[in-house]
Amino acid sequence: MRPLPVEPLRTDRLALRPPAATDADDIVRYAGDIDVARNLARVPHPYGPEDAAFFLNDIVPGACVWAVERFEDTHFLGVISLSPFDGAADAELGYWFGKPFWGNGYATEAARAVVAYADARGLSLLSSGYFDFNPASGRVLEKVGFEKTGLSTRTSAANRAARLHVEMTRRRGAPTA
Repeated sequence: MRPLPVEPLRTDRLALRPPAATDADDIVRYAGDIDVARNLARVPHPYGPEDAAFFLNDIVPGACVWAVERFEDTHFLGVISLSPFDGAADAELGYWFGKPFWGNGYATEAARAVVAYADARGLSLLSSGYFDFNPASGRVLEKVGFEKTGLSTRTSAANRAARLHVEMTRRRGAPTA
């Protein structure tokens, strides 16, 4: 998959926009939290300004990535993306949100917007997944139409260890809860 254009998206509470250099401090603050980083395969811990600069300068330009902020106050909440996938899927959905924003439905709301965007652009199969110790992420994915397809092991950069990973896929047009 070539990266899709990152068009601004809106939901009732959220604005999704391209990440900017002005997000670097928030990215370091939230992705640098071990409770966030341990849920992600590629985010190291500790996570510093050089990691945010690498993300913004080297990853963002070649991927379909949105910064997620609250519409009402433009407060940065996290990141969501559609990345090229080495497999049968057209893209992999990934996301993380700062710990202060967990449990508010923001991940589900942002994921609904991004899968609708993917559906509208003809992506027929998305993949995603979560580490087995993070079932809340699995519930987000189920709410936007993903189904469990298997188990694997993935290395978590923050944990520096291979962990059990629940694999999920979503077909275009799958119903959401």
